[in-house]
Order: sequence, then C-alpha cells, then structure tokens
Amino acid sequence: MERSLYLRIVAAAAVATSLAAASAGHAAPKKTATTKSKLHRAAKPTGPLPWCAEELETLPNGLCHIDGGQRDGRRTLVVFLHGAIAKDVDWQWLQARALTRQAKQSKFEAIFARAPLGPSGFVWPGTAAAQTTSEQALIDDWQEARTFLEKRSGEPYDEVFLMGFSSGAYFVSSLALRGRGAFDGYATFAGGSAGWRQASDAGPKAPVYVGVCANDRQTAGHSRAFGGALAARGFPHRVDEQKVGHMFADVHVAHALTYLRNARKPARSSAAASD
Repeated sequence: MERSLYLRIVAAAAVATSLAAASAGHAAPKKTATTKSKLHRAAKPTGPLPWCAEELETLPNGLCHIDGGQRDGRRTLVVFLHGAIAKDVDWQWLQARALTRQAKQSKFEAIFARAPLGPSGFVWPGTAAAQTTSEQALIDDWQEARTFLEKRSGEPYDEVFLMGFSSGAYFVSSLALRGRGAFDGYATFAGGSAGWRQASDAGPKAPVYVGVCANDRQTAGHSRAFGGALAARGFPHRVDEQKVGHMFADVHVAHALTYLRNARKPARSSAAASD
C-alpha cells in the first residue's frame, strides 16, 4: 500500500480501535430514558500527558511495566508496540489498560513501549529510512527495560515475545522477517507487511503469529499477505482469522500466547535433553 495512505489509516483509526480494544469482551449498557440527558464532558488535554496510566509502573527509561502474573513457574515477557497515537492525548492509556486485562487473562508480564514522536504523533518507523534512523535505539530501549526487570527479580524470563498492533504490527512484521531484536517469537494484530527491507535467510527463524482482523478491510489483506511471505520464506507461523475490526482482540492475544509458548516447547525440551 502507499505509505501516505497507510499513515492516514493508522492515525484515523487509532481512537476508535483503542476504545474498541479496551472494551472488548464487555457488554454494552442498555439504553434508558436518561440516555438523552446532558453528559459531563471532561476538558480536553492542553499539553503532554504521562505516558503510563497512573495504575501502571513507569520504568526508569519511561516505558510502562504491566504485571499480569505468571503461571506454572514459567516467566513470559511481551514487548508490545501500540497503534498510532496523536500528541497530547491519553489514547495510550486505553491500549495499555486493554493489554493489562489480557496479561491477567493469559498470565504474562509486558513492557508497553513508546514509538518515536513525530509531527502527527507517536508512530512506529514505516519506511527503511525511518528504521535506519531510530530502529536500533528503540530495540536498545526495550532491552534496557527487560534487563532492569530481570535484575530486579533476580532471574531471567523464560521467553520474550514482540507483539504489535496496527502501526506497531507493520513495524513488528519488518523486524520479524529480518530477525531483529533476538526475540523468541513475534505476533502482529491488524497489520503486517512483507517488509521495506530485504528479509534475512540466515540463522534460525523465530515463530510468528499473524492475527487477521477479518472485518477490517484496510488491514486484513495486508495480514494475509504477510502470512504468505512467512510461508514462502520458511518461517514457522500461524495465520489466525477472527471476525473482529481494527483492534488487538482478547481472542487474538490469547491465541498468540498459546501458539508462541507451544512453539517454544521443543526448543526448551531439546536443551534440557542435552544437559
């Protein structure tokens, strides 16, 4: 797709999709006679807001830590890349709170990352030139946050996955195809691309989960094409279509964790057998 069109799509969809993701799985209230009454509207923000919601931990480098608990002694960390977010709004809180609910459901910890701030807001690198400028610094930030958490707990994570939604999904797809960041697995929701840079065929290929939002006409085809690119290049992967809109739905995130965790089991078993 044309890059300018892509940026317009993710920016325009961010509010609606964030609200949808944050409220997924919750029933809408019934309309009553008071529905038409005047509603109190909070004043719009007039300046930068804290990146992390007040109930979340802000790490030393400014990223947010979400602790959904762990299960069976297995420690899973997800580095999550949000969708496009405008300046001076609290849309990031909605996405982080949706991820918090999902972390509690699937029992994992998460680092809620932050995209570079450009003229239109926080958007992940969407061109090879943008990646050259900021990609390594972003990966270093994620690693710094992970190292801080592991030092504090006194033990390493068993697995670390990189996941992305919308703008974040397009960036994750490029990183996955090039094996950047040394993650144990990748997942994309509502987005994905064959990459703006040549994929790497060297070394082992980490598993990739592709969440196709079938009701989202803007990204469904891109996600399917990304799945095709993974198959053509020999990546272990799962393409999972769900009838949801432009969002990172609870069902997609749960399926992603199940797939990526199971994909890691053979490697863990082989390592144990060789000891």
